[in-house]
Amino acid sequence: MPQATIDAWVSLYAAVGLLVAMCAVFAVIKTAHDYRTGTQTLATTTVMDKVLAAPRVWVRWQLNYLLGAPAILVIATLYAHHLGFATLVDV
Repeated sequence: MPQATIDAWVSLYAAVGLLVAMCAVFAVIKTAHDYRTGTQTLATTTVMDKVLAAPRVWVRWQLNYLLGAPAILVIATLYAHHLGFATLVDV
């Protein structure tokens, strides 16, 4: 495998990893914002509500995180196009 191909793949993986980390941080911020502004409420009246509070917050975070998936796919595809698909396929 040529060195240019290895460099392109490493660059693509690093870029996608950075995008995923950014998406996770933004999902945390959006989840906190949703609960602080009151657009999402967390019921804590019963014991079962208190037990299920953490899973509900986690599900809300997952939904917010998955909303960023299309952006990650588009940006990664555009970056792969910038690198050159021929370079990535040259194995």
